[in-house]
Amino acid sequence: MLFFTSLDLLGEGFDLLGDDAAEALLASTANPITGFFTGILATTLVQSSSTTTSLTVALVAAGTITPQAAIPVMLGANIGTNVTNTIVALGHFHNKEEFKRAFTGSMVLDFFNIIAAILFLVIEIFTRFLSWSATGLTNVLVGVGAIDLFSPLDYIVDPIAGFIVGLTQETGWIVLIIAFALLYFSLRGLVKALKAILNEDLQEKVKKYLFGSWWQAMLFGLVITVAVQSSSITTSVIVPIIALGVVLAMQALPYFLGTNIGTSTTALIAAMSLATDGSPEGVASLTVAWVHMVFDIYSIILLYPIKYTRKLPVWLAEKSADFVTAGRVAAIGYIALIFYALPFGAIWLTQDWEVATFYEPVVPQEVEQLEQETQASDGAQAQDAASENENSSDTE
Repeated sequence: MLFFTSLDLLGEGFDLLGDDAAEALLASTANPITGFFTGILATTLVQSSSTTTSLTVALVAAGTITPQAAIPVMLGANIGTNVTNTIVALGHFHNKEEFKRAFTGSMVLDFFNIIAAILFLVIEIFTRFLSWSATGLTNVLVGVGAIDLFSPLDYIVDPIAGFIVGLTQETGWIVLIIAFALLYFSLRGLVKALKAILNEDLQEKVKKYLFGSWWQAMLFGLVITVAVQSSSITTSVIVPIIALGVVLAMQALPYFLGTNIGTSTTALIAAMSLATDGSPEGVASLTVAWVHMVFDIYSIILLYPIKYTRKLPVWLAEKSADFVTAGRVAAIGYIALIFYALPFGAIWLTQDWEVATFYEPVVPQEVEQLEQETQASDGAQAQDAASENENSSDTE
C-alpha cells in the first residue's frame, strides 16, 4: 500500500507543480507537430496520461482547442505516460542486474509507443483514418450517457495521499520529496517481499495464468487498468517483477499494451458525460476521446502481430538499457532528455512552423456546423473591427 501511495503522491506533486503549465501548453497548440510534443510534455508534467487526455477532452468541450489540435496531443500523451514506470526502475540501481532488467522492461513500452505514435501521426495527417474511425463510433454513442467506475485502490489510497498533501500545505516540491523517499523505501520492501513470496511454484503460476500467452497478459493489463483507472500504477507495479526476472520484457509487452487500452477508458467515460446532451462541443470531446482509444487498438493490430515490429521495441530497450544503466547519472539523464528536454525543445522549435496546414480531421456533422458558425462569427467580428477603424480614420 505504501508503494501505491508513493505513486499517487508522485502524481499529486507533479500535478501541483505542473497542472497550470500543462493546461496552458494544451491550450496553445499551434500545429500537429507541436501538439504531438505538447502531449508528451504535458503528460510528464502531471505524471498521468489519464489527466492529460481528460483535460484535453474538457478543453475541446469548452471550445478552447479544436479537434484538429487535440488529436496529436492524444498521440503524444501515450509516450509521456511512460515516465512513471521509468522512474520506478531507478529504484533498482543498487543491484546492477535488476537495474538493467527493470529499465529494459520500462523502456519496452517507451519504444513501442514512440514507433506507434509517429507512424499514426503521419497516417492521420495524410489519411484522417483515426478521426474517421472515431467519428463513426461517436455517432453511435452520442447521448448514451456517462458510466461511473469505482476504483477500490483510489478509495484506500486517495485519503492517505490527501492527508500527506494537506500536511505540506499543497507545496509541490515537498510532496515530490516525500513521494520519492516513500517510493524508494517501499520499492525496496516490495522487492524483498516478492523475493520471499515468489518461490518457483508461484513464479510458474504467474507465468502460466497471467503471462502464459499474449492474450492473457493483454487482458490482465486491460482489466487491472480499468479497475484502478491509472496506467501509471499498473505499468509501474510490474517493473519490480520484471527486475526480478520472473517475467521477461517480451512477455510484459502485451500486458503494457493492455494497459494502454485500459487507460483510454478514463477519457472516454469523461467525454461520454460531456456528450450526453448532444451539444457540438460535447460531441467534439467524445470524438477526441475515441481517437485515443482507436489509436491504441489499431497500433496493436498493425504492429504486434508482425514478428519484426513486435521484437523491435524489445531490442531497442535492451540496447538502450546497456547504456542507460551504466550509472545513475545516465539513467536520470535519459529520463530528463526523452521526457522533458526533447519535447520542450521540439515545442519551442516547431511552434511557429506552418506545417500540415491542410490537415482537417473527419468530425461529426454537429462539430462541422459549429466550426463553420465559429468561422463566420470570427469573420463578422473582424469585418466590424475593420469598419470601426475606417470610420475612426475618416473622423480624424
